[in-house]
Amino acid sequence: MQQRKTKRNSIITVVGILLIFFGASYLIFNHFSNERLKQKDNNKIEEFFEIEDEEPEEEIEEVIEQPKEEKQTINYDYIAVLEIPKINLKRGLVSTDSRYNNVNYNIKIVDGSLMPYVRNGNLILAGHNGSAYISFFKNLYKLDINDSVYVYFDGIKYEYKIADIYDVDKTGTVNISRDKNRTTITLITCKKYSKDKQTVFIGYLSNKESY
Repeated sequence: MQQRKTKRNSIITVVGILLIFFGASYLIFNHFSNERLKQKDNNKIEEFFEIEDEEPEEEIEEVIEQPKEEKQTINYDYIAVLEIPKINLKRGLVSTDSRYNNVNYNIKIVDGSLMPYVRNGNLILAGHNGSAYISFFKNLYKLDINDSVYVYFDGIKYEYKIADIYDVDKTGTVNISRDKNRTTITLITCKKYSKDKQTVFIGYLSNKESY
């Protein structure tokens, strides 16, 4: 009986060690995989800046989908870069006609958006909130009124200041409440710790300069 019990305990110990080993291996693999993706993104942002150095209430369709993280090779070029210093976010944006202009790959430029040079226009960006690598807006909840958001586009650095933050129900559309006499950026993501709400961040252009 004692021998059988000892054998069973040995098996349990071996199984436990194997589970720990495979779990740790997965975490390590996932970490390095994400780091490779981050490095690739950073390289793309550097390429973007190198290339640049050389040369009534609105209603939009809801664009926040369930995350489908994909890590295959992706080839794209950035047309602009979004930077939010407070949350250490710096991410490139692709053209609206690119297949990678999708929240399952990147921060999405929502259809109907106008780029920053358009006076009184609204650049609307959407991204995932969560724990996946593609959850680029996971820390937006940390933003406060008057925090800065930068967009680098066509040789100009546009600075916006957050002026309003509000929640909306996930109904299939998002109502954007803003001053239409001001050039605007709108950031949209799922509300943290909520399955039926989205948070909308409204920022107004406060400065622009060459970079």
